[in-house]
Amino acid sequence: IEELGEKFRSNLISCKEVTSIYYERIKILNPYLHAYIYIDEKQGLTWADGIDKLFSCGVDLGPLMGIPVAIKDICSVNEMPTTNGSQINSDDITGPEGNLVKRLKSLGCVILGKTHTVEFALGATGLNKYRGTPKNPWDDKIHRMPGGSSSGSAVSVASGLAAFAIGTDTGGSVRIPASLNGIVGLKTTKNRWPTDGIFPLSPTLDTPGPIARNVKDTKLIFNTYNGTFIDQKPIKLDDMTFGKLKEPFTSNLDPEVEEAYEIICSKLEKFGANIEELVIPEANEKATLFPAIVGSEIISAFGIDRFNKNVEKMDPVTGNRAKLGLNVSSFEYIEAINRHLELEDIASRYFSKYDALISPTTVMQALEVDKSTIGGELHERSLLASANTQPVNIFGLCGISFPIHNLLNNKNNKTLPIGLQIICGKNEDEKAVEIALALENYLGEPQLPDVSKFL
Repeated sequence: IEELGEKFRSNLISCKEVTSIYYERIKILNPYLHAYIYIDEKQGLTWADGIDKLFSCGVDLGPLMGIPVAIKDICSVNEMPTTNGSQINSDDITGPEGNLVKRLKSLGCVILGKTHTVEFALGATGLNKYRGTPKNPWDDKIHRMPGGSSSGSAVSVASGLAAFAIGTDTGGSVRIPASLNGIVGLKTTKNRWPTDGIFPLSPTLDTPGPIARNVKDTKLIFNTYNGTFIDQKPIKLDDMTFGKLKEPFTSNLDPEVEEAYEIICSKLEKFGANIEELVIPEANEKATLFPAIVGSEIISAFGIDRFNKNVEKMDPVTGNRAKLGLNVSSFEYIEAINRHLELEDIASRYFSKYDALISPTTVMQALEVDKSTIGGELHERSLLASANTQPVNIFGLCGISFPIHNLLNNKNNKTLPIGLQIICGKNEDEKAVEIALALENYLGEPQLPDVSKFL
């Protein structure tokens, strides 16, 4: 992104030319990958032309000016439809365009279109029965799950159909697709980025965040959005202590995921970091707290009568998860919220000893879609996609997924993506990004899929 901005400012290429190139790529690849659900080339090129005119007048809106971005289709964008990944009309619940999109526009970003999502953002696999499931670009022969719920956002970035994308993360929905697509996803601390104009899956846990091709871009996006232009000193890994999360974060790991996790921990030690194994038993509470909070709040968003009228029209996985909220009493909901706040306090204490906690982002690599649907032999396993990410939301922390599949490439060049989850304390988003950037400086930028295979 930084290099692209330099070319704009040096008149080596125009924003309209770059935007046109992205639309050409979208026309060629989206029929195979299904990253976008809505594309507005006319409006995008009009915006890009306006950005070029501002550049020519000497107006500079900052590092993201002219950068093409994809927006998850649970976020309202003026003059673009919002389906929330559903066949049920629900754009009134999402509401008008919110401050996040308005801010991106004010920074000069060019919105290319809306990307596919799991219905109402309630799902970690990326599968969507009615609106379609994007194809993970790492396998041109087998349709593998892209991860969710920000499925299309991650696929668009990994396959070069957007410079970066906006996703949302309630239980892992930025980090999971970033991990399974071999790119970078930042789960922000609650309230660092606004959620108005975004479908309210869970006002308690919803957090928007950027999905990008590398950590360098992620840092630029996050800092520019926040208006932070003063660089802090680069983090030195040899000054740091990491909590290496064990059970339940190491339960049910794919062999390659386990191997990559051990390799990255060994490398961190070689870089001079101190690694200490850590068990957090409270992480298991996600199994009771997440359904109680999210199930109750999505029903609240609809209203009980509207929900009951429409639940059978939902994707069966979405509907079954949402219906769990029907069995939650008001007392149980309040009890879950109070426990969530207690866990925030408990989790914060770990960061007096550890600079960050680390774990695999997902316990598996991208599974086959056909085997992950209801009744499929891998369906139950596919539901573990959020096993390692949900605790971060329940604990009120921030986290970033950093690709580490390249560590296995000497053995197997066909290794599917694997992510390392780096978790930092509440409002320590910048620190999480800096740690990931230090890793990227040591290990190199993430590899990207060869999308020419789809042509």
